[in-house]
Amino acid sequence: MFLDGLRCVTLPSRLRQLFLGPDMSSINIQSLSVIPMRPCDVPDILSWCYAPPYDFYDPPPHPNVELYTREFLNPALAFHVVLSEVGDLIGFCSYGVDGQVPGGDYSDDALDVGLGMRPELTGQGQGGAFLTAVLSHALSEWSPHQFRLTVASFNHRARKLYERFGFRFRSEFIDQQTDVHYVILTSRQHAF
Repeated sequence: MFLDGLRCVTLPSRLRQLFLGPDMSSINIQSLSVIPMRPCDVPDILSWCYAPPYDFYDPPPHPNVELYTREFLNPALAFHVVLSEVGDLIGFCSYGVDGQVPGGDYSDDALDVGLGMRPELTGQGQGGAFLTAVLSHALSEWSPHQFRLTVASFNHRARKLYERFGFRFRSEFIDQQTDVHYVILTSRQHAF
């Protein structure tokens, strides 16, 4: 889906096929690449619109693209994009402090990972390939002994995927600013 004014619109199947191929069956893990986010990626990501209840992750209705571009390109936040073999944007991720939510206990030594997948590709069993690419890149760049993910507790789809990858419950908290309940999951690198 993408934003057309203020409404969400599903992409035509011919555009979805650019990402998954004609059979829409799977993303080829070997064909994905993870690179630092580029300025051209930001407007695309800011147009994403998820179906409820995942619309919680939508960007604001009229985002300041210049401000978001500065944030996404801030080296301290380590934002990256995941691309298909033909260079189409599959999703994005961050490594480090951006993956943390105010109110959580982040005292353990771990690499925080934040991620978002293109809405058209969610809920189709493609998350495993996407998460594999994100974590593999982190292993090659930083070689952390532990990963940490913070996820809204209602997002059972993501939690199920993370648990399949060996992530386990660590703690939970409520973000006092938004009143959203979050769960923190951790995984040793050898778990997947």
